[in-house]
Amino acid sequence: MRVQFEEKTYESYFNNELDQRSSIYFPPGQVLEGLLGFDVAAQTTNRKLWEILGYKFWFFPHFSGANLKEVAKELDHIIGHIVDSIPSIKANLFIQYKRPEYITTTNGKEWEHWNQEYFRYSIYLQQQKLLEAIDRNFGQKALVIYAAPAISSLNELVQCKKNQKIIESSNFKRARDLSNHRTNTYIKSGTHSLACSEPEKIENISILSELERFGQAENADARKSIENTSKSIEEVLANDTYYKIAFNDLMEEYRGLKQYEILYSHLLMKCFREITGVEWLVSI
Repeated sequence: MRVQFEEKTYESYFNNELDQRSSIYFPPGQVLEGLLGFDVAAQTTNRKLWEILGYKFWFFPHFSGANLKEVAKELDHIIGHIVDSIPSIKANLFIQYKRPEYITTTNGKEWEHWNQEYFRYSIYLQQQKLLEAIDRNFGQKALVIYAAPAISSLNELVQCKKNQKIIESSNFKRARDLSNHRTNTYIKSGTHSLACSEPEKIENISILSELERFGQAENADARKSIENTSKSIEEVLANDTYYKIAFNDLMEEYRGLKQYEILYSHLLMKCFREITGVEWLVSI
């Protein structure tokens, strides 16, 4: 059976806890929609956004919005100011969240390996190929992982949230370690898993320890790092036969904004997350 909560709920709790527990976490992909309240459409009537940009609605009571090109320069300036306040960037994190099944009977295909209740999530070929390509492209400058809860009930999830135990109650695996497998199985957090169909024992990783390791890395200019990251992701997607068309369709309306480099980078990474479901974070 599926665990008794939605993947987005787990993802939200996880991100909030990571933000609180690590001083080197920043979600650049959420700047446009979170801080600015920016709509993905090129034409927006979002009053919060327009007020930030200086429009006073008592002068424009029937304001119908404006084309993105008209405000791109100002958006680029606002986002650039935010990015320039970041001292430096150490590395990128790409996280694919998974909502597992909780197997409670001997009918489970992998039961013979555990002989007890266990968690299982599927590894999808196209998704896995993309994560492996990102891992190869970034090398030691990125951590590309799957994150899945070792929690079966909503009540337990909420208790973990209240006690800041979401991270400790999660299973983390590097994407490259799950190559050529169809499923990953585990019984609890903090221990090894068994990836199948040909069983392979894979040791757990500590995301907090990995973040500490990144904290010792060489500093990189935040603006240039984000711009280079988006260019690398664009290259990966250009060579991906599964995601390429959808990505290009989403990006079509933004191609005319390339001169606004930091804005364009965030729009690109927003589209990347939208079509792949992969969360992009950076350690700073």
